[in-house]
Amino acid sequence: MMIKFNFLDNIIEITDDFITTIEVENKKYFYRIIKNLYDIEKGILSENIVFFDENRKELNRNGKIKVYTNYFELQPNSNKVTNEMTKYFSNLLLEEDKLAIQKQYKKLVNLYKKFLNNLDIPLVVEENNSIDNILKQLKVSFNVQDNLLDNLLLILDIEHVFQFNDLLIFVNLKQYLNKVELIELYKYAIYNKVQILLIDSQSYGCTQNYEKKLIIDENLEEIVL
Repeated sequence: MMIKFNFLDNIIEITDDFITTIEVENKKYFYRIIKNLYDIEKGILSENIVFFDENRKELNRNGKIKVYTNYFELQPNSNKVTNEMTKYFSNLLLEEDKLAIQKQYKKLVNLYKKFLNNLDIPLVVEENNSIDNILKQLKVSFNVQDNLLDNLLLILDIEHVFQFNDLLIFVNLKQYLNKVELIELYKYAIYNKVQILLIDSQSYGCTQNYEKKLIIDENLEEIVL
């Protein structure tokens, strides 16, 4: 996948083989780049960005990218993820397993009804024994860690399995991870074929392993490493 910003000279290349990073020292351009990507994430058409493939065919990425800026609220257990997990698990379950779960659910409902019938109040239990509803009530969630790298790897795992987005964009992530952690993140993304893009508001010099870099300095000079 390629990304062309109409106010940049260089085309941004996103592949499964390396990680592209953009380091923008010019604050106005940094804001402009992130603002345009936020619009795409929200499904808003932007005249400033074009996505296309290796054959120069334009791609529609509206609502299919995710921009991360707050690493204290990564929210891997959002409603969207939970709903998709439910569908995924439902498709994996064998028919006999579904029937067994529904049978146990029925027993639980009957037990609860028996308890309610002993109360002098007219109560009704709303039953829905569809397998999707039962799985949703079980509320399976991901185990979020205190370690940022672990949570980032979890996000890559989620994207690898469920493929919610075509591109993950991490803003100023290099402020939070050291060199070893960055390389581990790069390797994991490449191994799982999850395409990511890092954009930072300062330059960190030469490239790391598995990394290709575009630096945009204060004078808007573009340097490719």
